[in-house]
Amino acid sequence: MDHLRLGSVSLNRLSWGADVCVDPERLLDYYLVSMPLQGQARFNLDGRATDVSALCAGIVNASQRFRFEASDDFEQVALWLDRRSVESGWQAVTGRPPQAPIDFVFGMPTNGTACRALEPVMQVLARRARADGGLPVGHAHFDARLEEMLVATLLLNAPHTHSELLWSPAVGCKPWHLRQAEQFMRERIESVLTLGEVARVCAVSARTLQAAFHAEYGQGPMQWLRDQRLQAVRDELIAASGAGPAVGQIALRFGFTHLGEFSRSYRRRFAETARETLRR
Repeated sequence: MDHLRLGSVSLNRLSWGADVCVDPERLLDYYLVSMPLQGQARFNLDGRATDVSALCAGIVNASQRFRFEASDDFEQVALWLDRRSVESGWQAVTGRPPQAPIDFVFGMPTNGTACRALEPVMQVLARRARADGGLPVGHAHFDARLEEMLVATLLLNAPHTHSELLWSPAVGCKPWHLRQAEQFMRERIESVLTLGEVARVCAVSARTLQAAFHAEYGQGPMQWLRDQRLQAVRDELIAASGAGPAVGQIALRFGFTHLGEFSRSYRRRFAETARETLRR
């Protein structure tokens, strides 16, 4: 395995030299873009098997149940993309965070639109791997721009569960009071808030605010806030190290006073328990 870290992205070239079966279960915090160079492999994604080869690249999503079998001559170039990098890329493109996981369609034929769009980006990555053009290895600013370009290329060209929203005229046109409510709640994510208080700050009625959130997200403002708090707890758990605070303490800090309900909500949202996230 050859490995190059570029901020939240890594570029890798892998081979095994033997028939293998690899079973990571779920990637959870990153996406894998697999570009086979030779040999054959069978990727099993959420129980569906797909054969891959040098004629077809693919993207494994962070939340998918994943395993694969590969021949002894299988070799691939693989991009690992941090889940938060993809979500930040979506927000940069659309002006708002994704309200559900972004799941790409797996297959990307090498003669298709997505692979053709990726080709010039991969050429830049290859130059970066060789540190051509006098660019010093570890140049953080360059790597950050390269990461943004890679993520935006995938979001704009590879089909995924949010593709239709990209070309909707409503993208980026949220009402002012909706944007104001989101900002107000994010800035006070650890505080006790009521619907009436948020509506007063936005100078609209609670009913108007409810209607705006349901039109935009299919849920009310308090349900939206709960999802933001669940994500905040997860981010804290992922960042924790050493003898950090217990799961219960973090959950209470973000307003989850009923720990049993918190545990059920967390597992439904992230397909693992909070303790499993902390252990990882």
